[in-house]
Amino acid sequence: MFLTYDTVEAFALKRNPSVSFPFLKENGELISICVNSGVLIEPRALPLYKDFYDNAYKLTQSYPQYYRFTLAMAIDLELGGIQGRESQKLAQYVDEDNFVMFDTSDVRRLETLSMLLQIGELSKANKQLLDDIIERVEIFIQNPAWYTKFNKPLFYDLTHIVFFLTDYGKKPTSLKTELFSCLMHIGTLALLDDDADLLSETCICLMYIGQAVPQYWDEYLTRYRDEIRITFDGTIASALNPTVDEYHIYLVLNAYHAARGRPVFQDKFKSRTPSFSLPERKATVLEKLSNFSHETYFTSRRRSASLDGFVSSLGEAEYLHWQSSLNSAPNGQDLVSAFSGLS
Repeated sequence: MFLTYDTVEAFALKRNPSVSFPFLKENGELISICVNSGVLIEPRALPLYKDFYDNAYKLTQSYPQYYRFTLAMAIDLELGGIQGRESQKLAQYVDEDNFVMFDTSDVRRLETLSMLLQIGELSKANKQLLDDIIERVEIFIQNPAWYTKFNKPLFYDLTHIVFFLTDYGKKPTSLKTELFSCLMHIGTLALLDDDADLLSETCICLMYIGQAVPQYWDEYLTRYRDEIRITFDGTIASALNPTVDEYHIYLVLNAYHAARGRPVFQDKFKSRTPSFSLPERKATVLEKLSNFSHETYFTSRRRSASLDGFVSSLGEAEYLHWQSSLNSAPNGQDLVSAFSGLS
Protein backbone atom coordinates (compact mmCIF):
# COMPACT_ATOMS: atom_id res chain seq x y z
CA MET A 1 0.00 0.00 0.00
CA PHE A 2 1.20 3.51 -0.85
CA LEU A 3 0.40 7.01 0.31
CA THR A 4 0.47 8.84 -2.99
CA TYR A 5 1.96 12.19 -3.88
CA ASP A 6 -1.60 13.39 -4.56
CA THR A 7 -2.70 12.70 -0.96
CA VAL A 8 0.45 14.11 0.63
CA GLU A 9 0.18 17.25 -1.46
CA ALA A 10 -3.41 17.81 -0.31
CA PHE A 11 -2.43 17.78 3.37
CA ALA A 12 1.11 19.15 3.19
CA LEU A 13 0.48 22.06 0.83
CA LYS A 14 -3.18 22.75 0.26
CA ARG A 15 -5.09 22.87 3.52
CA ASN A 16 -3.04 24.84 6.06
CA PRO A 17 0.02 27.11 6.23
CA SER A 18 3.15 25.09 6.98
CA VAL A 19 3.86 27.07 10.16
CA SER A 20 0.58 26.43 11.96
CA PHE A 21 -0.80 24.07 14.55
CA PRO A 22 -3.43 22.60 12.17
CA PHE A 23 -0.61 21.68 9.76
CA LEU A 24 1.30 19.90 12.56
CA LYS A 25 -1.81 18.16 13.85
CA GLU A 26 -3.14 16.61 10.68
CA ASN A 27 0.15 15.98 8.88
CA GLY A 28 1.53 14.41 12.04
CA GLU A 29 -1.47 12.08 12.12
CA LEU A 30 -1.20 11.27 8.43
CA ILE A 31 2.49 10.34 8.58
CA SER A 32 2.04 8.44 11.85
CA ILE A 33 -0.73 6.33 10.32
CA CYS A 34 1.55 5.36 7.46
CA VAL A 35 4.66 4.41 9.39
CA ASN A 36 2.67 2.54 12.05
CA SER A 37 0.55 0.50 9.66
CA GLY A 38 3.00 -0.37 6.91
CA VAL A 39 1.74 2.14 4.35
CA LEU A 40 4.70 3.29 2.26
CA ILE A 41 5.01 6.96 1.39
CA GLU A 42 5.58 7.55 -2.31
CA PRO A 43 9.25 8.64 -2.48
CA ARG A 44 8.60 11.69 -4.65
CA ALA A 45 6.18 12.98 -1.97
CA LEU A 46 8.79 13.11 0.81
CA PRO A 47 10.40 16.38 -0.42
CA LEU A 48 7.09 18.10 0.34
CA TYR A 49 8.03 17.76 4.02
CA LYS A 50 11.74 18.52 3.61
CA ASP A 51 11.47 22.20 4.52
CA PHE A 52 9.55 21.34 7.70
CA TYR A 53 12.01 18.58 8.57
CA ASP A 54 15.09 20.75 8.05
CA ASN A 55 13.61 23.44 10.29
CA ALA A 56 12.03 21.21 12.96
CA TYR A 57 14.68 22.12 15.55
CA LYS A 58 14.25 25.86 15.00
CA LEU A 59 10.48 25.47 15.05
CA THR A 60 10.70 23.70 18.40
CA GLN A 61 12.87 26.47 19.79
CA SER A 62 10.41 29.11 18.58
CA TYR A 63 7.26 27.18 19.49
CA PRO A 64 8.16 24.87 22.40
CA GLN A 65 4.48 24.35 23.20
CA TYR A 66 4.30 22.19 20.05
CA TYR A 67 7.40 20.11 20.77
CA ARG A 68 5.51 16.79 20.87
CA PHE A 69 4.20 17.39 17.36
CA THR A 70 7.52 18.44 15.84
CA LEU A 71 9.42 15.60 17.52
CA ALA A 72 6.83 13.00 16.47
CA MET A 73 6.86 14.21 12.86
CA ALA A 74 10.67 14.20 12.73
CA ILE A 75 10.78 10.61 14.00
CA ASP A 76 8.05 9.42 11.64
CA LEU A 77 9.45 11.21 8.59
CA GLU A 78 12.77 9.44 9.10
CA LEU A 79 10.94 6.13 9.46
CA GLY A 80 9.02 7.06 6.30
CA GLY A 81 12.15 7.57 4.24
CA ILE A 82 13.63 11.02 4.83
CA GLN A 83 17.38 10.79 5.42
CA GLY A 84 18.77 12.62 8.44
CA ARG A 85 19.25 12.70 12.21
CA GLU A 86 17.02 15.62 13.16
CA SER A 87 14.96 13.42 15.48
CA GLN A 88 18.04 12.63 17.60
CA LYS A 89 18.97 16.31 17.75
CA LEU A 90 15.43 17.20 18.79
CA ALA A 91 15.19 14.37 21.32
CA GLN A 92 18.40 15.50 22.98
CA TYR A 93 17.06 19.05 23.21
CA VAL A 94 13.74 17.84 24.65
CA ASP A 95 15.51 15.59 27.14
CA GLU A 96 18.14 18.08 28.30
CA ASP A 97 15.58 20.85 28.79
CA ASN A 98 13.24 18.42 30.60
CA PHE A 99 10.28 19.21 28.35
CA VAL A 100 8.43 16.20 29.72
CA MET A 101 7.74 18.10 32.92
CA PHE A 102 6.21 21.03 31.03
CA ASP A 103 3.16 18.88 30.34
CA THR A 104 0.28 18.65 32.75
CA SER A 105 -1.04 15.14 32.13
CA ASP A 106 0.31 11.62 32.35
CA VAL A 107 -0.92 10.91 28.82
CA ARG A 108 1.20 13.68 27.30
CA ARG A 109 4.19 12.77 29.43
CA LEU A 110 3.79 9.15 28.37
CA GLU A 111 3.82 10.20 24.70
CA THR A 112 7.04 12.16 25.23
CA LEU A 113 8.74 9.33 27.11
CA SER A 114 7.67 6.86 24.42
CA MET A 115 9.27 9.03 21.74
CA LEU A 116 12.49 9.48 23.72
CA LEU A 117 12.59 5.71 24.18
CA GLN A 118 12.38 5.29 20.41
CA ILE A 119 15.53 7.37 20.03
CA GLY A 120 17.59 5.85 22.85
CA GLU A 121 17.79 4.98 26.53
CA LEU A 122 15.82 6.97 29.08
CA SER A 123 17.60 8.79 31.87
CA LYS A 124 17.28 7.36 35.36
CA ALA A 125 14.78 10.06 36.31
CA ASN A 126 12.67 9.44 33.20
CA LYS A 127 12.71 5.68 33.76
CA GLN A 128 11.30 6.29 37.22
CA LEU A 129 8.73 8.70 35.82
CA LEU A 130 7.64 6.09 33.25
CA ASP A 131 7.29 3.44 35.97
CA ASP A 132 5.21 5.84 38.06
CA ILE A 133 2.94 6.65 35.12
CA ILE A 134 2.38 2.98 34.31
CA GLU A 135 1.48 2.35 37.95
CA ARG A 136 -1.11 5.13 37.77
CA VAL A 137 -2.40 3.77 34.46
CA GLU A 138 -3.00 0.41 36.14
CA ILE A 139 -5.22 2.20 38.63
CA PHE A 140 -6.87 4.13 35.79
CA ILE A 141 -8.13 0.92 34.16
CA GLN A 142 -8.68 -1.30 37.18
CA ASN A 143 -12.44 -0.79 37.27
CA PRO A 144 -14.42 -1.26 34.02
CA ALA A 145 -17.46 0.28 35.71
CA TRP A 146 -15.76 3.67 35.36
CA TYR A 147 -16.17 3.25 31.60
CA THR A 148 -19.92 2.73 31.62
CA LYS A 149 -20.67 6.47 31.57
CA PHE A 150 -19.98 8.28 28.31
CA ASN A 151 -16.91 10.44 28.92
CA LYS A 152 -14.95 11.26 25.77
CA PRO A 153 -11.86 12.79 27.40
CA LEU A 154 -11.52 9.71 29.60
CA PHE A 155 -12.02 7.36 26.66
CA TYR A 156 -9.55 9.11 24.38
CA ASP A 157 -6.99 9.17 27.18
CA LEU A 158 -7.21 5.39 27.38
CA THR A 159 -6.91 4.80 23.63
CA HIS A 160 -3.84 7.04 23.47
CA ILE A 161 -2.30 5.31 26.48
CA VAL A 162 -2.61 2.03 24.58
CA PHE A 163 -1.06 3.60 21.47
CA PHE A 164 1.97 4.80 23.42
CA LEU A 165 2.50 1.79 25.67
CA THR A 166 2.35 -0.66 22.76
CA ASP A 167 4.36 1.62 20.44
CA TYR A 168 1.41 1.46 18.06
CA GLY A 169 1.09 -2.30 18.23
CA LYS A 170 4.79 -3.10 17.87
CA LYS A 171 5.20 -4.49 21.38
CA PRO A 172 2.95 -6.17 23.96
CA THR A 173 1.56 -4.09 26.75
CA SER A 174 2.53 -4.85 30.32
CA LEU A 175 -0.91 -3.91 31.60
CA LYS A 176 -2.46 -6.76 33.56
CA THR A 177 -5.79 -5.34 34.69
CA GLU A 178 -9.18 -4.94 32.99
CA LEU A 179 -8.05 -3.25 29.78
CA PHE A 180 -10.06 -5.45 27.42
CA SER A 181 -13.31 -4.91 29.34
CA CYS A 182 -12.72 -1.15 29.46
CA LEU A 183 -12.16 -1.02 25.70
CA MET A 184 -15.27 -3.10 25.01
CA HIS A 185 -17.35 -0.69 27.09
CA ILE A 186 -15.89 2.29 25.24
CA GLY A 187 -16.48 0.69 21.85
CA THR A 188 -20.08 -0.24 22.58
CA LEU A 189 -20.95 3.25 23.79
CA ALA A 190 -19.15 4.79 20.80
CA LEU A 191 -21.14 2.53 18.48
CA LEU A 192 -24.46 3.51 20.06
CA ASP A 193 -23.43 7.16 19.77
CA ASP A 194 -22.48 6.79 16.07
CA ASP A 195 -18.99 7.98 16.96
CA ALA A 196 -16.86 6.39 14.25
CA ASP A 197 -13.81 8.37 15.33
CA LEU A 198 -13.76 6.94 18.86
CA LEU A 199 -14.85 3.49 17.66
CA SER A 200 -11.99 3.38 15.14
CA GLU A 201 -9.43 4.21 17.81
CA THR A 202 -10.94 1.59 20.12
CA CYS A 203 -10.80 -1.09 17.44
CA ILE A 204 -7.18 -0.22 16.68
CA CYS A 205 -6.40 -0.61 20.39
CA LEU A 206 -8.07 -4.03 20.46
CA MET A 207 -5.83 -5.11 17.59
CA TYR A 208 -2.75 -3.70 19.32
CA ILE A 209 -3.40 -5.82 22.42
CA GLY A 210 -4.08 -8.94 20.37
CA GLN A 211 -7.88 -9.03 20.65
CA ALA A 212 -10.41 -9.53 17.86
CA VAL A 213 -12.60 -6.69 16.63
CA PRO A 214 -16.29 -7.68 16.79
CA GLN A 215 -17.67 -8.33 13.32
CA TYR A 216 -20.48 -5.78 13.65
CA TRP A 217 -18.02 -3.05 14.65
CA ASP A 218 -15.93 -3.79 11.58
CA GLU A 219 -18.98 -3.78 9.31
CA TYR A 220 -20.12 -0.48 10.80
CA LEU A 221 -16.74 1.19 10.19
CA THR A 222 -16.63 -0.18 6.65
CA ARG A 223 -20.03 1.36 5.91
CA TYR A 224 -19.17 4.60 7.67
CA ARG A 225 -16.16 5.27 5.47
CA ASP A 226 -18.55 5.66 2.55
CA GLU A 227 -20.49 8.33 4.50
CA ILE A 228 -17.63 10.84 4.36
CA ARG A 229 -18.22 13.45 1.70
CA ILE A 230 -15.24 15.10 0.06
CA THR A 231 -15.65 18.49 -1.59
CA PHE A 232 -13.01 20.98 -2.70
CA ASP A 233 -12.88 24.29 -0.92
CA GLY A 234 -9.82 26.54 -0.73
CA THR A 235 -11.35 28.68 2.03
CA ILE A 236 -10.99 26.14 4.86
CA ALA A 237 -9.73 28.25 7.75
CA SER A 238 -8.96 25.56 10.31
CA ALA A 239 -8.75 21.82 10.09
CA LEU A 240 -9.44 21.67 13.84
CA ASN A 241 -12.93 23.11 13.69
CA PRO A 242 -15.38 20.17 13.34
CA THR A 243 -18.16 22.53 12.26
CA VAL A 244 -16.02 23.25 9.20
CA ASP A 245 -14.14 20.04 8.56
CA GLU A 246 -14.15 16.36 9.54
CA TYR A 247 -10.61 15.54 8.48
CA HIS A 248 -9.86 13.54 11.65
CA ILE A 249 -12.61 10.98 11.05
CA TYR A 250 -11.31 10.59 7.51
CA LEU A 251 -7.79 9.91 8.79
CA VAL A 252 -8.67 7.61 11.68
CA LEU A 253 -11.02 5.49 9.56
CA ASN A 254 -8.20 5.01 7.09
CA ALA A 255 -5.89 4.19 10.01
CA TYR A 256 -8.26 1.43 11.12
CA HIS A 257 -8.55 -0.10 7.67
CA ALA A 258 -4.78 0.21 7.16
CA ALA A 259 -4.30 -1.76 10.39
CA ARG A 260 -6.54 -4.43 8.85
CA GLY A 261 -4.32 -4.51 5.75
CA ARG A 262 -6.95 -3.03 3.47
CA PRO A 263 -6.50 -0.44 0.71
CA VAL A 264 -6.54 3.11 2.11
CA PHE A 265 -6.26 6.74 0.99
CA GLN A 266 -7.61 5.95 -2.46
CA ASP A 267 -9.43 9.25 -3.01
CA LYS A 268 -8.20 11.48 -5.82
CA PHE A 269 -7.64 15.14 -4.95
CA LYS A 270 -5.88 16.24 -8.18
CA SER A 271 -4.00 19.17 -6.62
CA ARG A 272 -7.19 20.61 -5.17
CA THR A 273 -7.96 21.51 -1.53
CA PRO A 274 -10.15 18.79 0.01
CA SER A 275 -12.77 19.41 2.66
CA PHE A 276 -14.32 16.53 4.58
CA SER A 277 -17.90 16.45 5.85
CA LEU A 278 -20.50 14.02 7.16
CA PRO A 279 -24.25 13.75 6.59
CA GLU A 280 -26.47 15.97 8.71
CA ARG A 281 -26.29 14.71 12.26
CA LYS A 282 -29.34 13.10 13.87
CA ALA A 283 -29.97 12.19 17.49
CA THR A 284 -28.18 8.93 18.23
CA VAL A 285 -29.54 5.92 20.07
CA LEU A 286 -27.27 6.71 23.01
CA GLU A 287 -28.51 10.29 23.18
CA LYS A 288 -32.11 9.09 23.13
CA LEU A 289 -31.38 6.56 25.85
CA SER A 290 -29.70 9.22 27.96
CA ASN A 291 -32.66 11.59 27.56
CA PHE A 292 -35.15 8.80 28.34
CA SER A 293 -33.23 7.88 31.48
CA HIS A 294 -32.88 11.50 32.58
CA GLU A 295 -36.55 12.28 32.11
CA THR A 296 -37.75 9.22 33.99
CA TYR A 297 -35.27 9.75 36.81
CA PHE A 298 -36.89 13.05 37.74
CA THR A 299 -40.52 12.07 37.26
CA SER A 300 -43.03 9.75 38.85
CA ARG A 301 -42.56 7.37 35.92
CA ARG A 302 -39.20 6.32 37.36
CA ARG A 303 -40.57 3.21 39.05
CA SER A 304 -42.20 1.90 35.92
CA ALA A 305 -39.46 2.89 33.47
CA SER A 306 -37.41 0.09 31.92
CA LEU A 307 -35.09 -0.61 29.04
CA ASP A 308 -37.95 -2.46 27.37
CA GLY A 309 -39.95 0.75 27.44
CA PHE A 310 -37.12 2.61 25.76
CA VAL A 311 -36.48 -0.08 23.16
CA SER A 312 -40.13 -0.07 22.14
CA SER A 313 -39.78 3.60 21.21
CA LEU A 314 -37.02 2.96 18.65
CA GLY A 315 -37.56 2.89 14.92
CA GLU A 316 -36.77 -0.25 12.96
CA ALA A 317 -33.26 0.80 11.88
CA GLU A 318 -32.43 2.07 15.36
CA TYR A 319 -33.69 -1.15 16.91
CA LEU A 320 -31.53 -3.29 14.63
CA HIS A 321 -28.49 -1.12 15.42
CA TRP A 322 -29.29 -1.38 19.15
CA GLN A 323 -29.59 -5.16 19.08
CA SER A 324 -26.51 -5.66 16.92
CA SER A 325 -24.47 -3.35 19.13
CA LEU A 326 -25.41 -5.10 22.37
CA ASN A 327 -25.02 -8.58 20.89
CA SER A 328 -21.57 -7.79 19.53
CA ALA A 329 -19.99 -7.21 22.94
CA PRO A 330 -19.82 -9.27 26.13
CA ASN A 331 -22.31 -8.04 28.74
CA GLY A 332 -23.75 -5.44 26.39
CA GLN A 333 -27.08 -5.46 28.21
CA ASP A 334 -25.38 -4.96 31.56
CA LEU A 335 -23.41 -2.04 30.13
CA VAL A 336 -26.46 -0.08 28.97
CA SER A 337 -28.20 -0.83 32.26
CA ALA A 338 -25.25 0.68 34.08
CA PHE A 339 -25.16 3.64 31.68
CA SER A 340 -28.86 4.44 31.96
CA GLY A 341 -29.76 3.19 35.42
CA LEU A 342 -32.57 1.18 33.78
CA SER A 343 -33.08 -2.56 33.64
